[in-house]
Parts: sequence; C-alpha cells; structure tokens
Amino acid sequence: MTFFHLLNCAAVTSAPFVITYKCTVLSEYSSFWKCVQAGAFYVITQLLKLLILATFFPASTGDPMMPATTIGGVLNIARATVDLLDLVGLYFAMEQLGGGKGEIKFMVAGTGWAAAEVILGKFIHLWFGARGIEFDWKYMLLCLDSNLILLQHIATATFIWMWARQHLSSRVTSFVSMALLMTSYKPLILEHLKVIVGYNDWMGLIMNGVMTCSVAFSCMYTYVTLTKVANGVSHQK
Repeated sequence: MTFFHLLNCAAVTSAPFVITYKCTVLSEYSSFWKCVQAGAFYVITQLLKLLILATFFPASTGDPMMPATTIGGVLNIARATVDLLDLVGLYFAMEQLGGGKGEIKFMVAGTGWAAAEVILGKFIHLWFGARGIEFDWKYMLLCLDSNLILLQHIATATFIWMWARQHLSSRVTSFVSMALLMTSYKPLILEHLKVIVGYNDWMGLIMNGVMTCSVAFSCMYTYVTLTKVANGVSHQK
C-alpha cells in the first residue's frame, strides 16, 4: 500500500512538469538538455547561498527566543535577502541557455530551475518518507507544494525577462521590480503569517497557493499586455 502511495506522490509531483514540457514550446525546440543545464545553474546558486549564509549568518547558539526579538527579525530579513541571488541565477541561466525567443528563455530557465529544486528538495524526501509503513498527508502536501514551485519559478523567470527588456515604461519597470521582491521575500512573509495567525499546514498551502497564483496571474497579464503593445508597434512599422 505504501508503494502505491509513493507512486501516487511521484505522479502528482512529476505530472505538471511533464505536461509543461510536452504542451509548450519546450518540446517543440527540444529543450530538455537546456532545462538540465538550467538545473545546474540552480545547484551552483544554492551552493553560493549556503556559503554566504554559513559565513555571515551562522546558526545562533544563544538565546532560543532570539527569532522573536527585534534583532532576530532583522536577521531573518537579512537571511531572506540572500534569496535575491536566485533572481541573479535565473537571469544568467536565461542569458546563457535560452537563445532565441523570449518565451523559450523564461520557460527553459523556470522549468529547469523548478525541476532541480523539486528533485533536490522534495523528491528525495518523498523517496525515503513516502515508503514508510504509515500513510502521512504531509507527503501529499509536499507534492502539491512542488506544483506551486513550478508555477512560481516560471512566473519569476518571466518577470526577470520583462525587467531586462529595454524601452519599458517606468511604471511597468517599478511593478515588475516589486513583484520580483515579493517573490523573493514570500517564504519569509508566509512564515511570519503562520506565526501570527497560527494556521495549520493545509491552510499554509492554501495561503501559498493564493500568493503564487496572484503573482502568476499578474505576470501573465503583464506579459500579454507587453506582447500586444510590441505587436502593435511592429505592425505600425
């Protein structure tokens, strides 16, 4: 029974990635190995983040109530700021691997980045945990969270691609910059909301889903608007 639970978790986790690859321009341009290379950029970026965190933000061995203090809050914000390196890593991944149309750039970077995070951060945990002798809903939560990770990283990569474009209005640039900052600090926001409100893991997944879908819909709307404007300008020429 636990083996079937493992298969179910693996299907829920991997199906969105397979569908995304097969039903988008990724399969049309045979971008599998580029997605793998984008995953390599993810690994390098995470190693750099770990090095910075271990050097400048070592684990506190003092007062266990430190995270609840003002100093602890500042340290948490500083640690979360290190996640801005993910934006830099995604940018370089798109610049190095996503030659051609902009759609291919952010799809390759976002999908490869998300796949690497799910494999290294979720799938290994599922492999050793979901095969246990007892069924536990926490592994289904991990699977559903993996789906949100895919949506989040594709939206983030799209925002980065839009931010790097020239001839954007200051209003659009400011909106995209704020969206990127929110995606970087989203884990910290969710963590503090959980402490303040005190909701359970399922409610935490719902809150994460609401924030992720909000970012994704705003990203889609901005991308479609910019595409229509660009097509209108090209037709006038």
